Amino acid sequence: MTGININRNKWSVLDRAEIIKKITSIEPDILVIGGGITGAGIALDAASRGLKVAVVEKQDFSAGTSSRSTKLIHGGLRYLAQFEFRLVRNIGTERKIIYNHAQHIVFPEKMLLPVIKNGTYTRLAVSFGVFLYDIIAGVDWKEQCKMLNKKEMLGMEPLLNPDILKAGVLYYEYKTKDSRLTVEIFKKAVELGALAINYFEAETFIYENGKITGIIGNDTLSGKQFRINAKFVVNASGPWVDKLREKNHSLTNKRIHLTKGVHIVVSKTRLPLNHSVYFDVGDERMIFTIPEDNCVYIGTTDTDYNGNLEHPSLTQTDALYLIKAVNNMFPSVNLTIGDIISSWAGLRPLIHKEGKKPSELSRRDEIFISKSGLISIAGGKLTGYRTKAKKIVDIIMKKIVSSTGQQFIQCKTNNIT
Repeated sequence: MTGININRNKWSVLDRAEIIKKITSIEPDILVIGGGITGAGIALDAASRGLKVAVVEKQDFSAGTSSRSTKLIHGGLRYLAQFEFRLVRNIGTERKIIYNHAQHIVFPEKMLLPVIKNGTYTRLAVSFGVFLYDIIAGVDWKEQCKMLNKKEMLGMEPLLNPDILKAGVLYYEYKTKDSRLTVEIFKKAVELGALAINYFEAETFIYENGKITGIIGNDTLSGKQFRINAKFVVNASGPWVDKLREKNHSLTNKRIHLTKGVHIVVSKTRLPLNHSVYFDVGDERMIFTIPEDNCVYIGTTDTDYNGNLEHPSLTQTDALYLIKAVNNMFPSVNLTIGDIISSWAGLRPLIHKEGKKPSELSRRDEIFISKSGLISIAGGKLTGYRTKAKKIVDIIMKKIVSSTGQQFIQCKTNNIT
């Protein structure tokens, strides 16, 4: 259970051969499959507790969902409508921790939430909701929600549609660079002894007496295969979670439900917003318009997805949906498909529930442990990466303690900067 000895400055393509040699020559306490925010969080948590941990990622780090988000450390305001009070509280707590530890890449952002005619939420419901949100999420008094009348809303954001606007709310979210956040967590984990390698795909599992003891992996850059033995194997592969569960013959009972979230980007000259706006689309969905430098990005959609996992893409239907929503809320801009200068699409690995629409599925995470010992985690949000990691490492720590009698080591990541 001692950390891996590796030069903390050696985590680059130039050290690739050395990292692979170390990963394949030791037996990590934990081998994580998946180099997104969840894998990074597990690596940091495990390494900080003195465990030997290695991570393999078949693409680049954060190439999947962790680089295709709305770039927000959410406070969880929207989950009040689903009565996810515990989720809102946990997300509010985690947002504070992430902000306190990463203020160089996590920034408070003023958000406007318009209350509109015939919208999903009435002014009374929104007023009560934001009051409740401030309490449950533990929002700092400087950033607590403020109800605004129609005149005040138009004063802050003149492009809002005056014909449907009734009132609104000023509240705060936190913007971030999701991919950079993931990589910086990995960098800290490597400092503490973790090993992490990308472009290395887990192809098959190794078993001994019916229990998983490692993987056979393929270095996709060299084409060479390697064996990695490990005491515990964690499947944190996001949209690929069920693919690995299939390989493990453990895809039973609950499964993940993939939904696609698309963002489009337009020039700020075409949508000259003063503030980020989070608004009602009219189909029980909400979308963001967020200024960033000389652009504004718009999203996100939430639709069922069954296509290619590596390269989900923008369709004309996706684009028209977002453009229609923006033109309804900001009618003077008259955006067209020709105004789109960029886009990205990501997949949400949510927990399937029969009869639920994509937007109704819970954003809670869930852990599956197979008979052979594969530990899989799916669901959750970018904001909750640290608590997801803690759950996984706690499970493994308890198993280590029960088999070796060693002392249980508590999570330390709430104090790591």
